[in-house]
Amino acid sequence: DGAIWHANIAFYPVMDETGQTFSYSGIFTDVTSIRSVEQALISSLQRTTKAQQAIIFGLARLAEYRDQDTGYHLERIRSYCRELGLAMMIHPAYSDTVDEKFIDLLYRTAPLHDIGKVGIPDNILMKKGRLTPGEFDIMKSHTLIGYHTLSSIKEQYGEMEFLNMGIEITHAHHERFDGRGYPRGLKKDEIPLSAQIVAVADVYDALTSRRIYKKAFS
Repeated sequence: DGAIWHANIAFYPVMDETGQTFSYSGIFTDVTSIRSVEQALISSLQRTTKAQQAIIFGLARLAEYRDQDTGYHLERIRSYCRELGLAMMIHPAYSDTVDEKFIDLLYRTAPLHDIGKVGIPDNILMKKGRLTPGEFDIMKSHTLIGYHTLSSIKEQYGEMEFLNMGIEITHAHHERFDGRGYPRGLKKDEIPLSAQIVAVADVYDALTSRRIYKKAFS
């Protein structure tokens, strides 16, 4: 009827009493139904991944929506992270850690880095002048707000790779290699690699983009 069917084919040698092969025996197994189930599972997983990505990006946009100067910041950040990841994947120092799966996960979770800004008051988040020390302390709390938000989701729904990496990124993307970052003053390899990559991408984007308080660097 023209329908496509799938089969597993296995051949085995048939030997005589001297151990010489004189023929082959083949077994054909119809696995069409198994393949159909596999394809259905793959399609379901793809739909779930797309829905997951839509939710991630939607949540991240909540913070960006209030900070008008960031523009397409989220799209740029995740693109920079992907390019950095691809470069690191072929470097011997990172080849055992950074693979295609890591890069894909990083690309999907990087937009969450500033999700905690939803908890920062508008008069601080959108201030045109330099922040006072007190205001800067409040601004820095966005890392903790993001961390606790995603951690509470993880606590309720269990282990998920994208949540684990999202928690790393939101909590540590303002840490610095010399230990002068925040909120915990982590240094060097104490900082999760995902957060290190997002930190580089975030600073690069801040330098090369116009913000409410500065012009873009060329």
